[in-house]
Amino acid sequence: MSLLEIRNMKNIAQKKSSPKVKQDLKLSFSKLAAKRDKQVLPAKPAIKATPKSNSNHNRKGLYEKSSIYLNQVLSAVKNRKSFALEPGFQILQRMVEGEHPQDELFIMAIHLDDRFKYVIHHSINVAIFALKMADDLGIDQTRKIELAMAALLHDTGMAVIPDKILYKQEELSRQEIDILRNRPNYSYKILRSFGDGFAYLAETAAQVYERIDGSGYPRGLKGEEIHEYAQIIGLLDMYEALIHSRPQRDKVTHFTAVKEVINTCKHRFQRKHLKSLLSIFTVFPIHSYVRLNSNAIGKVIETYADQPMRPKLQILYDSQRRRVLTKRIVVLPENPLLNIVDSVSESEIKELSKI
Repeated sequence: MSLLEIRNMKNIAQKKSSPKVKQDLKLSFSKLAAKRDKQVLPAKPAIKATPKSNSNHNRKGLYEKSSIYLNQVLSAVKNRKSFALEPGFQILQRMVEGEHPQDELFIMAIHLDDRFKYVIHHSINVAIFALKMADDLGIDQTRKIELAMAALLHDTGMAVIPDKILYKQEELSRQEIDILRNRPNYSYKILRSFGDGFAYLAETAAQVYERIDGSGYPRGLKGEEIHEYAQIIGLLDMYEALIHSRPQRDKVTHFTAVKEVINTCKHRFQRKHLKSLLSIFTVFPIHSYVRLNSNAIGKVIETYADQPMRPKLQILYDSQRRRVLTKRIVVLPENPLLNIVDSVSESEIKELSKI
């Protein structure tokens, strides 16, 4: 969900799609369903074990594999063809194997930013974030993979949204927002055809934008009426959208995103999920930029669980905004007189590099 969409929805009352748009989409799904009904639905895929690897290079390759798979899924939906679930499960299984204290795949999902590839990147990022939150919440391996697969496919309905809406750089119209708000229903119809064995995929996709206080859509469900996977993915979906760019707007810093979550979402999501989010996404994550009380600017290169507000930094610019040419490391827990006063956006860093 884009930040623009979030803001626009605050001021736009719900309304039905135009008859023509609604009829066209209904016809498209009818044809897709008819084609799929003639096929034998796949058995629940057996997740095969693969050799374990601690190579971050190999793990980064999993992001590309996820991108290829999701592109194939969305292309199949657009062309009213079937797609397989097993490749997606296998990719996610490989993501959870091994020990990765400083996981480059997770860092990549946080920082990789391409506003014109957001449809694919968004779902992959949310799936990676879901795996991280599942670990923090103590969710077992089977349900963790289910959660991540539900995250990977939660926005499958985007495939039937016209590109002129998905990649529009101006403010969306009321009708365009209404079409986007219908995508949970589109995703449900696509995923429901996989049968009862994968009903959780369809149910989650239909409920990702519901909120426990009843303020969500499309049905205004409350509390336990919302599948737990949908509650988790809904929070991660929103956070991912805040920290990544969209065609209509730039991303915000993690510090701003955390404040947004704290200020606006405490009644929309379960406390344990919010607590977990704040635990796995530090205010100043690795590779983010910060300003110190000395006015120097540094890049976060290591974080400490017991002191999340005081990471290790590499100083890039001194207090006079001059580039630091020699490597200078500051470990904030060892420097009590220094502290972070603000986060710094990537755009500001780019401007400084021009000086």
